[in-house]
Amino acid sequence: MPARIQRVTATSFFRRMKTGRNGALMLGCDDADGRIIEVVAKLRGREMNMKMQIAELITALFAPDVGIVSATPVLVEIPAEFHTIIGDRSISQTVTASSGLNFGTVNLGEFTTWVVGQAPSGVQRDQAAAIFAFDVLIQNADRRASNPNVWARAGQLGVFDHDQAFTFLALPIIGGAPKPWIPADQVQGFAFLKEHVFYSGLKGKIFDLEPFEMALAALTDTQLESYLQAVPPEWRQEKGYSKQIVEYLAESRSEAKRLVSFAKHVLR
Repeated sequence: MPARIQRVTATSFFRRMKTGRNGALMLGCDDADGRIIEVVAKLRGREMNMKMQIAELITALFAPDVGIVSATPVLVEIPAEFHTIIGDRSISQTVTASSGLNFGTVNLGEFTTWVVGQAPSGVQRDQAAAIFAFDVLIQNADRRASNPNVWARAGQLGVFDHDQAFTFLALPIIGGAPKPWIPADQVQGFAFLKEHVFYSGLKGKIFDLEPFEMALAALTDTQLESYLQAVPPEWRQEKGYSKQIVEYLAESRSEAKRLVSFAKHVLR
């Protein structure tokens, strides 16, 4: 397993996060060196199936490789007896159903959630445009104005919450999954982009997507293989899903220019 993915063990329960339908939990976890770190864990026991866990993990690894800032991913081991330290019965039931490995991210600390209706400006405009193109690629319809899933700190924009990414690969679609670099797929498959948190703020504006395009085109086989290797054996009962995602990303490398052109067309 790649060194950048560490396994941690939940030892303390702090609170349920205030936002998010998945009821993510803030946990204290022991890492491999015995240090305690704060982790936001998205447990399987609440609206998170195994495919969603895989999508979260691969997206968290892929994002920084194309210049998108995201929280550091970890694999969170929930011990079978962990539920006994939680007084809230509804939470303890979720924890009971989630023993074993779950997706999590290292706590970001203090940040500001993107303000709905705010238009990105300055250096944030290029970052917002890259996030938009990123969501075109992973076909993430969940970063909406009503649910930004974007954090901001010291002029830096970052993303979180990707359990809805790549869902098109898990659905039986006549004619195959839509791809943003194929003109025939663009009309009906990508209407969700008009609901994107940055759509109105970027529409008609000038921004630079060249760094994103270049990073996507330069994605290596080694990087792609590392995403596959990061998926723990415990999650591989979803036969072929991880491979589907990685094969889609591999194809996107040669289509980076057409993908970015489509993103610009939507925002023209």
